[in-house]
Amino acid sequence: MDTRRYILQSLWHFRYAYLGVFLGSVLGAMVLLGALFAGSSVKESLRRIGENRVGHTTHLITGGDRFFREGLAEDLEKEVDLVAAPVLFAKGVASSNKQVANQVQLVGVTEAFWKFAPKPTELGLSGSNVAINPVLAERLELGVGDTLILRFQKPGVVGGNAPVAGADDSLESIRCTVERVLDDASFGRFSLETTQVPQPSVFMPIALLQKAFEMEERANLLLLNSGIPGEAIQAVLKQKATLEDYQLNLEWLETARTWEIKSERVFIDSDIGQALIDGIPHAQAVTSYLVNGIRFGERLTPYSIGSAVDPRTVSFLPNDLAIDEVVINSWVAEDIKVQVGDTLELSYYQTGQSGLLVEQSSEYKVRSIIPIEGLAADRDWMPNFPGISEAEVPSDWDAGLPLEMDRIRDKDEAYWEEYRGTPKIFMTLEAGLDIWSARWGDYTALRVPVGQQVDLEPEILELLSPEMNQLLVKDFRSQAQASASSAVDFGGLFVGMSFFLILAALGLVAMLFQFCLLQRNREAALLGSLGIKGKQLMQWRLGEGLVILIVGCALGLPLAAWYTKRILSFLETIWAGQTSTTTFVFHADPMTISIGVFSFLFMSLFVLWFTLRRQAKRSLSIRLKSSGE
Repeated sequence: MDTRRYILQSLWHFRYAYLGVFLGSVLGAMVLLGALFAGSSVKESLRRIGENRVGHTTHLITGGDRFFREGLAEDLEKEVDLVAAPVLFAKGVASSNKQVANQVQLVGVTEAFWKFAPKPTELGLSGSNVAINPVLAERLELGVGDTLILRFQKPGVVGGNAPVAGADDSLESIRCTVERVLDDASFGRFSLETTQVPQPSVFMPIALLQKAFEMEERANLLLLNSGIPGEAIQAVLKQKATLEDYQLNLEWLETARTWEIKSERVFIDSDIGQALIDGIPHAQAVTSYLVNGIRFGERLTPYSIGSAVDPRTVSFLPNDLAIDEVVINSWVAEDIKVQVGDTLELSYYQTGQSGLLVEQSSEYKVRSIIPIEGLAADRDWMPNFPGISEAEVPSDWDAGLPLEMDRIRDKDEAYWEEYRGTPKIFMTLEAGLDIWSARWGDYTALRVPVGQQVDLEPEILELLSPEMNQLLVKDFRSQAQASASSAVDFGGLFVGMSFFLILAALGLVAMLFQFCLLQRNREAALLGSLGIKGKQLMQWRLGEGLVILIVGCALGLPLAAWYTKRILSFLETIWAGQTSTTTFVFHADPMTISIGVFSFLFMSLFVLWFTLRRQAKRSLSIRLKSSGE
């Protein structure tokens, strides 16, 4: 008998009996394939989110809370084959129409930034025109042409809780006009955070944010597209970094006949300071600080600059100056009527264990009194304290400190007008580090007495590395891919969640197939009497089942796609319901389809084979029992 013809005729003749088996196979295929499609779709969605978040960026150069030259991007492009875009990145508050959004990304960009977008994007932002992403547009109900108010805290020179940080608690604001709402493919999902939830963002001309921050031509982030590894980029970064990128200034002091190295951050970072001290012969460390008060008995000189140096390197200080001794100038000696041998009390702010400013005090014995002349009258002992150095009079100081301005007298303003930040008190470097050093650094300046103006910059740069100033190269793309590659096997997870439904479908198929076999017992007996072996008959029955299963899979496949889309719609509502931006996309690759189809066919055929085998044993048992009787 022709096997193919028998199978087809049997299927047609018993079509109503096999209808239940067919529907069960459709259900099982739909559930199993749907679970696999859901897992594949979630995985693909996370991958796309990561791609949209980083665009064509491969690496980042970050500055942390530091700022480097905007032109560093161009310098790197000239040195190696890469594309770079400077970014000034911050967080702030956005508001419009009485709606407020917190933790908004403020992204100051140049035109080079849009080269990194997932799809080609051109956006000539200028003036106060900005672009926003859909998350912010929906949260604030904004459209093109609407007005947006941005508020943010201008960064201080150093950490906001550092003494003389210059950080202001008041908020700066920018009034902007929305020029465009960017979709994900236009880099609207750009973010440094490894999260799948889109962040509210505002993209503006970098010059606009630089002006607000008073950080002209500065950036704190570089986007890179490069085929070379991060270690190689870090090596090139060391070659192209300048003192400005380390936030250092090198100045020749004519009065002292010395080069002076200062930091824009007031304190020279500990690693940088130590590297320069170890590497530059005769480098002299200086630590200068704001002294709240110099007190002797009931008399007080308020708000003075004190400097700590190695006394052996300064001609007007005794070489054997002790750690508990100080030298004061004649002005303060006259002001508080102090003499050599008297004990002074110095008060000053320092950061306590809780991170808050605490006023502390220390006592020192007066070793000598010096006139205000020569190096003792050098104004450059004082670093650039923000809010202090540029003030015309002490009453205009805005150092971000709780200063009692009513302490300042006319004579104090007269001293400032004549001598500016000339220190009124000197102590040993050891004593200064003991009371004034902080986690931001130990020294406020390094002096290199070379006697003539020679170019020290190459020597200084050779001793430094970008890591000392938190200039780090990060593999941005690998981080994004790692965040998208969840440790959870979503395919296995959804299959596990659907396990009992799949098992029920297979059980239904087995039960209905067995019911169909019971209806064909007489046919099986007749075929057996005609010489058809049981093995051949089992193959025919499995062939019939295989055809039904294949047709069931064919119908279950589109139903599985529909089923998966419903699951993704549900996940969309609980994953990122704050925005209508699409998070999940349907994805079914050929490999997933193949795995699902073959897995279902294998499991279903095994169930049918097991059912046939049991049915055959049962029939044999009945026949043997009948023969025995």
